[in-house]
Amino acid sequence: MNYSKKLRGWSLRNAADANQLLEVTCQFCRRTYRFFPNDLLKLTADVSLDRLASRFRCEICNRGDFMSLKVVQIWGTEYGKLPVRRLVKINTVKMPVWEDGVL
Repeated sequence: MNYSKKLRGWSLRNAADANQLLEVTCQFCRRTYRFFPNDLLKLTADVSLDRLASRFRCEICNRGDFMSLKVVQIWGTEYGKLPVRRLVKINTVKMPVWEDGVL
């Protein structure tokens, strides 16, 4: 079975409940990012993982068409050695909206 078809039945909430990591790799520049699903749930709704893969862009080459997502189970030997991106804070930008009117 195609791996992307397997991701259709798996959501962010399912991956968070199973204590899994999401590994996003840029196939163009070979850069890999790992995320906790709970951190991504704070930014987006509970979507299937095949839809989530299209939302990522590489920070190095700024391309989104070469991104692939893989679900990784954490093993005991990987604790303390595996680099993972954590959500520290969310910045909201206040932007004024102007409207022209008559006095």
